Amino acid sequence: MSETKKKPAKGAKSDKSLGTGKTKTSRAAKSFMNLVDFCSYQQGPRPKPRGLTNFTFFAGAGFSKSWDPKAPVGSQLFTLNSTVIQKVADVGALSRMFGLNGMGEITPEQLRQIVYQIDMYDKYPDVRSRYVDEQNLRMFRGALRAAVQDRYDKLTELNYFNTTSSKFTIASPTRQQKDMVAFFRHLHTRIDGSQGLAEGVRTHFVTTNYDYVIETILDNVLGDDDSLFLYTYRGFTPTDIVGERNMSPVHEHWLVQHLLKINGGFEILRRGDGYALDYSRRTPAEIINDPPILMLASREQDYSDPYFKTVFPKVVRLMRDTTVLVIVGYSLPGDDALIRFFLRQFAEEPEDGREKVIFYIGPGPDENKRKVIEEVFPSMSTDAPRLISYDGGFDEFAAECLALADPRFN
Repeated sequence: MSETKKKPAKGAKSDKSLGTGKTKTSRAAKSFMNLVDFCSYQQGPRPKPRGLTNFTFFAGAGFSKSWDPKAPVGSQLFTLNSTVIQKVADVGALSRMFGLNGMGEITPEQLRQIVYQIDMYDKYPDVRSRYVDEQNLRMFRGALRAAVQDRYDKLTELNYFNTTSSKFTIASPTRQQKDMVAFFRHLHTRIDGSQGLAEGVRTHFVTTNYDYVIETILDNVLGDDDSLFLYTYRGFTPTDIVGERNMSPVHEHWLVQHLLKINGGFEILRRGDGYALDYSRRTPAEIINDPPILMLASREQDYSDPYFKTVFPKVVRLMRDTTVLVIVGYSLPGDDALIRFFLRQFAEEPEDGREKVIFYIGPGPDENKRKVIEEVFPSMSTDAPRLISYDGGFDEFAAECLALADPRFN
């Protein structure tokens, strides 16, 4: 933020040349940048201050895939190598308990059944098998989560936190990655708090992803001497971050943005009644012994963990406080009823949706996107909220928006 966050402005990087190679400019990009300009803090006299306008990005797997084409989606991530799981249960036990054939691979459908069975053992101890108890259930959950993280790392390596630079560094950013960072850097400059009350555009993030893509982007928006951890609220207050004491246990409203991971994340570790953030590389054995909070695919999702009870109310509040909702790379399948419920909080009634806008970004025809959104928001028939769709990846959308950005703010 140019004046609100003094240090980021001081060290913020400039990418004026980014995005200029695009020749086409879609209606969606033009509409988005018009909204950004309208809601931005403007210097000089004007009739009426507009206050803060929340732009919330709801990011699915397609967001990470725009950042890195190798990033897995759905079935790719949940096709697991059973080698990691065999660290806590041999092939015979896996076969008897879950019907696994010892061939070295767990399919997404098998994983859904395994997670469901473990959840039932947790919820109804009387139905547990002879040799199943609280401890080995916990170890088995840890092994499944270690297998998912191992799978992600093999498909596309997680961008672990660099303790030497104290940043999420990008060694050789691609053009798409440069465009995405520059896009959010531009939004980052459209707010000011020098007059006492913050005004302008504020970005927030809600994501179903476990990875560190959003953290990497936010950290590279800032200068080399600054950190996203000072300005990012996670829906809970971590006891420590990458082994260091949390330096911002209570955030100030005019400085902070949300990053809410509604399915958990590879970095979220339980610490007693609280949680820590650990973005360091860990071995499968370390992950099994200290597993992250992850909601894995299941026949019946169990969100009873205290983490979700802490974060979900924050998601609801943010949705209600949002004016511009940007859904990126998420198909909103019908069986994701809870996530649809969260999105519905953005405009529960037609009156709530007046002067609110949804941008739906991802491959596919406009009519398909409208059909899905109308299932979530029945009031869409009255254009409340208004829907603007974009057929393409987020990296393409970001490049088009940058071509329209005022160069004075890049």
